[in-house]
Amino acid sequence: MDFLDNALGPSLQYLGAISSRQKLTSANIANAHTPGYTARSASFAEVLKADNPFETNLSQRMGSKMSEMNHNTGAPVDLQKELVEMQKNLLFYSMTTRRAASIVNVLKSASQVGR
Repeated sequence: MDFLDNALGPSLQYLGAISSRQKLTSANIANAHTPGYTARSASFAEVLKADNPFETNLSQRMGSKMSEMNHNTGAPVDLQKELVEMQKNLLFYSMTTRRAASIVNVLKSASQVGR
């Protein structure tokens, strides 16, 4: 099972981070008109509690946008920004599930070699 954990572990961890970020964005949208509520933000790096396994060296040198974490921004909720964040989250989800499916297909092919 260690091999399977090593192969799919980063994807599963990333899906958990995507889920956490989606919950936070949904809470911001749901509370957009609640008096006194201020927007909260999250970064994948903080949610993952480690370096992003999908981030490249180039994106790290250029300055990743994954450095702000689940913190109260002190600003009111900007619905347009939150909807853009939801779309980004959808793209991250799509990329991660495609990557996981690719890994599963490789493992499936490898297991059938020699049969």
